[in-house]
Amino acid sequence: MRGRRGGTTERLGPYSVLWRLATTAVVVTTVCLGTWVGDDEWWPFAPMSQYAFSVQNNGVINSLTMDALTTDGEVVRVPLSKEMIGIERAEIEGQAPRIIRTPELLQDIAVLHRRRLPQETPYVTIWLRNTSTSIPTGNATVHTLATWQVRDPMDPEPSGLPGGRDSR
Repeated sequence: MRGRRGGTTERLGPYSVLWRLATTAVVVTTVCLGTWVGDDEWWPFAPMSQYAFSVQNNGVINSLTMDALTTDGEVVRVPLSKEMIGIERAEIEGQAPRIIRTPELLQDIAVLHRRRLPQETPYVTIWLRNTSTSIPTGNATVHTLATWQVRDPMDPEPSGLPGGRDSR
């Protein structure tokens, strides 16, 4: 193996080659283990399925969204992004099974919204929803996966659940 240093080419020593091979083996092994037995907590060595997937031409695409009923009576899309409420859509997708089992976690979404966007109308009810869209027909079906009635919409307090958010 040869390496360049300055303007000349030098042969790498055995320790340099061994170091590079060992580092490569560790990274490849970690990526493979993350794909086979890991979950999102293993990031950046998490399962590769979190980055891309394929859908057959006659398949269905599922998309998680979050909607909220405001104190004004309007149903709005919850702006899932770091810039808006401080939590990304991918984070919600990764936590969806927990949210479905424990809808009270949606209380923390109301808290984040109220703290980060105080000029916006507070949330009264929050829904986690899945939209299934048929590729051949384009027809979409929306299923509500979890619903939460916000406690004290004008001044919501964190859920206090482990893994919930408190960004004060």
